Amino acid sequence: MFGISEQTRPLPLVKLTVAAVLAAILSLPLPSALAADGTSTLRLNGPAAKALRAEGVELSAVKPATGGAQKVVFPIAASLAGKATTLVRHRGAISLQAGKKALRVANLTLVLDKRARVEAKLGGERLDLFRVTGGKRLVDPTAGSINLSGLRLKLTADGAREIGERLGLDSLRSQAFGQLATRVGSVPSGGGPSGGGGGGAAQSSTCPLPSAVGPTPEEPLPAKVKPLGAVDVTSAALDWHVRDSFIRYINTGEGTSVSGGATAAPPVLLPEASQALSYDFRFPFTGGWLDPGASPEAGDDTALVDFSGAVRFHYSAHGIDLSTADPEIEIAGANSRAIFAISEAGAAAKRQVLINLDLSRAAGVSVSGNTHTYERVPGAIPPGTASSTFAGFYTPGTEFGCVTVSFTTGP
Repeated sequence: MFGISEQTRPLPLVKLTVAAVLAAILSLPLPSALAADGTSTLRLNGPAAKALRAEGVELSAVKPATGGAQKVVFPIAASLAGKATTLVRHRGAISLQAGKKALRVANLTLVLDKRARVEAKLGGERLDLFRVTGGKRLVDPTAGSINLSGLRLKLTADGAREIGERLGLDSLRSQAFGQLATRVGSVPSGGGPSGGGGGGAAQSSTCPLPSAVGPTPEEPLPAKVKPLGAVDVTSAALDWHVRDSFIRYINTGEGTSVSGGATAAPPVLLPEASQALSYDFRFPFTGGWLDPGASPEAGDDTALVDFSGAVRFHYSAHGIDLSTADPEIEIAGANSRAIFAISEAGAAAKRQVLINLDLSRAAGVSVSGNTHTYERVPGAIPPGTASSTFAGFYTPGTEFGCVTVSFTTGP
C-alpha cells in the first residue's frame, strides 16, 4: 500500500511498482518511520579511527549524539524494518577537528540490503562512508523492531579520500573503522521476521490490530457488480488512518500531500513522535450501494462505497513517489477490503488491494436507521506479490492502519 528507509541512490526496497512489490525499502520506522525509540552505538576501535587519532584528529560527538573519541551513541531519527531492506537513520553527528580544519560527519544512515552500508554527509557531500559486514542481525518487519550487534564498519575509499582531503591528511586509508550496535523496539530472542499473520506490535496508535491476513486478491482485480435488490448509498464519509510508522518515515522525505478533494486531518503530536504530523486522510464520496443481508444487523451486509481524491507519499531520495487515489471500500464480511488506484511517479494508475479489512476487530459496527458505520476497521497487508503493493517489505498480515467508513442509504 504505500515501509519500511531513503538518499543519493534509491533503495531497492522502496522501488514501488504498481505491478510488483516494494522489493526492497521505510517502521520507517519507518522513524519514528518509523520509530524514534532506540539508539545506535558506534565504537571507534578500528585501524582507521586509530589512524585519525594518531594524526592528532580530535573525534567528538555532536548533540544530540553523545560520547567521545572512543564511542559515540546516536539517537534514532527513523527506522525501517524490512524483509529485504532495513534502514536506520540517526540524529547527531561526529566532529573531526585537525588543528584549524574541521569536518562534521552527519546524517548517518545505516542501510542493510544487498549492498550493506552507512551513508553520511561530509561537509554537505553525501556518500557511502562505510561498508558493513558481519554482526548479528535480528529484524522483525511485523513489529518494526531491529536488534543489531557487532556490525563491522570499513571506511570506503571515497570516505577515506574525502576525509583526508578536507583535513589535510595523506595517510588515511580504506580500512576497518569500528563496530556498530543498534536497537529499535523489542525483538524476541529467537530473532528474525515473524512472518505472516496479524501479530506484532501496534504501529498505528489509534487502530486495533487485525486478527488475520485475509484473502489473496484476485489477479486481475475485478470490479464489484451491484446486485439486484441493492439500494443506493446517498452519502458517505471515509477516514483513512495510515500506519503511524510509515507516516513518520515518509515525512523524513518530502512527506504527504493531498489532491482531488482529499483532505488531511490536522497534525497531531503522538507520544512516540518528535513532531506533529497528519496521519488521517478524508475523501469525497462519489457513489455506492448496499445489499442488506437477512439480519437487521450489519454483519452480513454487502456494500461498495466509492470515493475520489488522492494522497501522495513522496520520498525522492529513497525512490518513493506513490499516489493512492479513488478508494473503494468493499464490505463483504471476512472478504472486506480497501482498493485504491495506485500509481508510481505519475505512471498510469492500477487498481490494487492496499489492505484487507478485518471487520471482526473493528472498534465498532453499527446501524442507526439507514446509516451504517464501521469504526476503525483494522487493515492488514494482503498476501501475494504482484497484487500487493507492500508485500516484500511488510509481511502479509502486518497491520497498516485502519479505516472508518459511514454511509447512508435512501433519500
